[in-house]
Amino acid sequence: MYTKTPWFFSAVIVIAVMLFSGSKCGKTDEQPVEITEPPAQEAAQELFPDEADEAVKAANHNLTLTIISPEEEKIYPGQARMYEALAEGNTKWSNQVNCHWDFYLNENNEEVLYQIMDNTGILSGESKELCGFTSTFIDRIGKLRVVLTMTVYNAIDDNLETVTAERLYTVAR
Repeated sequence: MYTKTPWFFSAVIVIAVMLFSGSKCGKTDEQPVEITEPPAQEAAQELFPDEADEAVKAANHNLTLTIISPEEEKIYPGQARMYEALAEGNTKWSNQVNCHWDFYLNENNEEVLYQIMDNTGILSGESKELCGFTSTFIDRIGKLRVVLTMTVYNAIDDNLETVTAERLYTVAR
């Protein structure tokens, strides 16, 4: 006796196999879809936006520092002198600076730390002259090495960038 059930199940199986494999056997003129991942920088920025921002800030920092005063290379003991620096470059992240001056005096072929001066400043205007102060504290003769370390800071990130400048003078009578 012949029943419709075995034929019906066979047809369902054939249709299911065709539907399942239809995506592979169907149209051949379509181009395969290429799945690409975003570049590493974009992916990093999406996953770690704070770190990516820091990388951008670091790339944009090109701050330089030069001691511009006193201008003469020879100074005299006890003479009032203006010490000042010039900052150039990208300072858009903040305008507040800490200035740390170290004065090393070489009197008898031995350089010693003679004086320290700390002050603060504001990066303002186009000239960016800052960290200035006037003093008469150099009262001995010898070779004077002045080292200025300037740190740009703000209330949120604390220290954003630190640069150093150095200049040599002769203290003579």
